[in-house]
Amino acid sequence: MSWIDFAIRLLLAFILGAAIGIERQWRQTKSVLKTNVLVSIGAAMFVMLSAMFTGDASPTRVAAQVVSGVGFLGGGVILREGSSVRGLNTAATLWCAAAVGSLIGAGFLFQAYVGALAVIGANLLLSPLVQFVQNLNGETIAETKLETRYRCRVVCDREDEADVRALLSQAVHDGVLVLDAFYSKNIDGKDINNPTLVEIKANILTQGRNDSLLDELVNLLKLKVNVTKISWEFISQESE
Repeated sequence: MSWIDFAIRLLLAFILGAAIGIERQWRQTKSVLKTNVLVSIGAAMFVMLSAMFTGDASPTRVAAQVVSGVGFLGGGVILREGSSVRGLNTAATLWCAAAVGSLIGAGFLFQAYVGALAVIGANLLLSPLVQFVQNLNGETIAETKLETRYRCRVVCDREDEADVRALLSQAVHDGVLVLDAFYSKNIDGKDINNPTLVEIKANILTQGRNDSLLDELVNLLKLKVNVTKISWEFISQESE
């Protein structure tokens, strides 16, 4: 295999993996854009590596090992909370991204392109289709079964950051609200070595719409901590 062929396949694995990841990122299920890209190009490189050796090298055998390896990776994004399970769609998408990368590594470029379109189409179209079928059967997807994602944004003094973290942890301790991700950064550029303001962003998950709980959380933070700015926003809602 020439280096040009290797580079072309790797680039295509990057593009198709990014296309799959962008759909997941756009739906705000998890921050998996880079993960899908890395899984796709990693699978492609492993399969291409086996094709570069002569003798007993077998791309199909390597592809089988990629399948089992990505299975363990996908298990890491599946979370069980009480009777609900989150992350199944994300894990399955990572598995499919590995399949697309393996096709590219084996030289089946058109098939990989069609496969990527099928993965993206399934993620985009099947959720409303499931709801439609259930409605035909006289059922509705209960709002409590829909995973809802919110983002809370707080700007406060640096010395109050620990109090905000503690209050957020207390708010999600009962299991109704689940803290999915937490980010903080210094935003006061007047003194780089001694910043005074910190921006905190917390991604919070609930089962169903619980706007009132987010209002209560914001009011609690306003009451307990001297915040400069505070707000929350609804991001997405989907059934896993």
